[in-house]
Amino acid sequence: MEQAALLRDDGSPNVSDVEGGLRSAVDDETCPAVLDLEQAFHRIGYGWQQIRVLVICGLCFCTDSIEVGLLSFLQAEAKVDFHLSTTEESLLTSIVFAGELTGALIFGPMADRYGRKAATFASAALVAIAGVASAFAPNFEVLVALRAFVGLGIGGMAVPFDILAEFMPSEYRGKALMGIEFFWTFGTLFVNGLAWAMLSAEGWRLLVGLCSVPVVLAMLSFPFMPESPHWLLTVGRSEDAVVVLRRAGELNGRPGAIGPNTRIVLHHETTPSIKYSLSSSPPSAKKYSRTDGDGTSDSDSDEERERRAQVTIQDDAQSVGSLKEEAAHNSMSVRALFQAKYLRTTLLLFTTWFSTGLTYYGTVLIAPEFFSQSDDPTDFNYPSLFITSLAELFSCTLAFFLIDRVGRKALSGWAYLTCGVFTAILMGAKHMPKGLGIVLLMVARGSIFIGTSTTWVVTPELYPTTVRAAGHSWCNALARVGAFATPYWGNTEAVPFELRLLFYAVFDVVAAVASFSFPKETAGKALMDD
Repeated sequence: MEQAALLRDDGSPNVSDVEGGLRSAVDDETCPAVLDLEQAFHRIGYGWQQIRVLVICGLCFCTDSIEVGLLSFLQAEAKVDFHLSTTEESLLTSIVFAGELTGALIFGPMADRYGRKAATFASAALVAIAGVASAFAPNFEVLVALRAFVGLGIGGMAVPFDILAEFMPSEYRGKALMGIEFFWTFGTLFVNGLAWAMLSAEGWRLLVGLCSVPVVLAMLSFPFMPESPHWLLTVGRSEDAVVVLRRAGELNGRPGAIGPNTRIVLHHETTPSIKYSLSSSPPSAKKYSRTDGDGTSDSDSDEERERRAQVTIQDDAQSVGSLKEEAAHNSMSVRALFQAKYLRTTLLLFTTWFSTGLTYYGTVLIAPEFFSQSDDPTDFNYPSLFITSLAELFSCTLAFFLIDRVGRKALSGWAYLTCGVFTAILMGAKHMPKGLGIVLLMVARGSIFIGTSTTWVVTPELYPTTVRAAGHSWCNALARVGAFATPYWGNTEAVPFELRLLFYAVFDVVAAVASFSFPKETAGKALMDD
């Protein structure tokens, strides 16, 4: 009779009754529940825990944009203060990007082997200490050395982005990761606003010191930062993962979401949706018995439930063992990213990130020159710079609503293509009214921001947990290679203004083609662990 009650008159399963049975089964704390991560995230929901992680990671993330925006002001001011040559002026900017390149190659693999939280704290501490010390640099040589350490720490700022990705349910991940881009925009407006308000009167040293405030706040918040449950499970620390998820549930107002007997596994032997198993009845009289998320049914005894749970746990333990070996072998080596299963993804992402490094930082660094009111390199048109920076705020809001609707591939591809077109039009902007030039630069900067932000979102989604931080950081490193070349290629005395813009437009198109060619669409999909 119970099985029959699960069928409608037409013989199809009565889903509402099955769901009710599922809820009663999984809420029963007398038998151990076996949940995969996606199920666990659905149970704890989206709430204050994710918001806390978002804010802490966002404070780290905005540090990158603050330091990038600071470069154009620091380069011009230090040139006058320390009587720098053109080569020394470019060195001050390039040394930061060189440090970022090195840091990305260190902190990303470190995060895959030793944990996301440890790598993030180490990189943030480096930025905070060297950033504050830069304000007291007595000469150019010391300033260059300190800025190199700042760059080294910034190279690890892709890791907090991965923590956020690994702490989100699939349906919230796109918007959450795009939401962190508001912190990037905040950083851009923060440094431009500070420079506008105080650089002329107070000088560059106070500006440099104040730019370290967000990362210092992030460090003070680190006791509240959880470790990634994905990483904990891949290294076999399942009990720690349960503790992290249980605390998250409590903070989200769901204290019983992860029961005392719950086991968390990477992959379930059955899919996380409601399932039905065929009974042993003849084909003409097929009936469905109710099964819950861990593959048990109503007719199972407690012993059978325990047996099935143990089978799932044992199977997952074997999977974790292989993942631990893979993580230990791969996390400190770029060769893992060029294995056959990752090769296409790696080549396309590397191409996109290198192109982004050239075009985004080129657009940022060219803005002060574009709006310069005289031949004096320190005579900045602050209102125009601030207005163009606001383009990122609008673009971030637009991308937030489009990231899941349009998809990662289409959004990034069309954004890069739009930037390429408007960057090419800007080649004649010096002969246009200033207002038109501002509009063109706002569209170009807004478009490249959408493309870059979407690339940040899709990158951790295309790599599995065992190489996610390393892959993301190596991609970030490729962007720093492009950024490293930008101050030399973008030097006003070496390359004409129009030729630089054409160069950036070409690489925008390259990034668009690579984005359209990504191997799969990741919107709404669970993160890969292997």
